[in-house]
Amino acid sequence: MFGLGMPELLVILVIGLLVFGASKLPEIGSSLGKAIRGFKGAMETKEELPRGEPSKAGGPFCPACGKSHAADAAFCPHCGKAVRPPEKGAGA
Repeated sequence: MFGLGMPELLVILVIGLLVFGASKLPEIGSSLGKAIRGFKGAMETKEELPRGEPSKAGGPFCPACGKSHAADAAFCPHCGKAVRPPEKGAGA
């Protein structure tokens, strides 16, 4: 556990008692535990957009990654895939 033994944890506890006082430590511990639980829950329930399905925002979307791009773009700025076929007769 981060290389902390019992003596180090006791020193941290004593410093916490001196700084915050005995009445505030349970509140601080409780709020810290809730924050850690909330963070872990958010990491486990990560919501992703299925590939190929664009979001609800307006504009053209890349068929490969589903993100929006400029209407005149030939390639997706996010994944680099071609978003429209090259125009015939363009170039030399």
